[in-house]
Amino acid sequence: MNTITIENKAELVGFLKSIGTECRFVTVDTETVVKNMPKTGNPYWGTVKIARRNGFVNADFVKAVEKRYAEMNGLDQKDVTYTPGKVWYHHVMTAENKPMCLCEGNQPNKKTGRIEQYMQIFPLRNLGETLYVHPRLGKLSKEQIKDMEGRMYADNSPEWKPGVITLAIDSIRTVTFRKVKLLNDTASRLAGRLAAWKNTRVSTVKPARVVAAEV
Repeated sequence: MNTITIENKAELVGFLKSIGTECRFVTVDTETVVKNMPKTGNPYWGTVKIARRNGFVNADFVKAVEKRYAEMNGLDQKDVTYTPGKVWYHHVMTAENKPMCLCEGNQPNKKTGRIEQYMQIFPLRNLGETLYVHPRLGKLSKEQIKDMEGRMYADNSPEWKPGVITLAIDSIRTVTFRKVKLLNDTASRLAGRLAAWKNTRVSTVKPARVVAAEV
């Protein structure tokens, strides 16, 4: 087993560039400020989500969408063409003009003036307990979490689009990468498992040391 220890986010960015579009299974620990809820009058604004989850990076999103849409509507996949719409970030491209899981914001951060970098993953499931900690309220109870989720913005993503989460590099505490071989039919099953997940934008206010291990 080859283990790579990364001391800072720049090294993680370099690692993501080095694997290009190679599909990897990942387990990632993050501390993120919940952003998909209104700020004004919301008692939970500023809540930090502490989570451990697994998933994939560099799965083919376009093919997964096309295959799932075809299956749900009784169509032949070759007759379905999906063109991703514009979002608040863009993928860093390889020399062959293929999108990597490394992403960058379209606009500089208003506070820092710099372009933020992100790692996009296709999540599978949470591992262990996910904690929500508010700077004033402390660890949120199940009732408070339910109340907070009810205040979040509605997500209107169609069912045929697999969910993805785009994690700020600053929010990643540890991440483990494992090599996998992803076939077309496997991508379809992956899209099905991900259908219940929704797009979530997350960020953090306190960067920390990042550690990555390659298995």
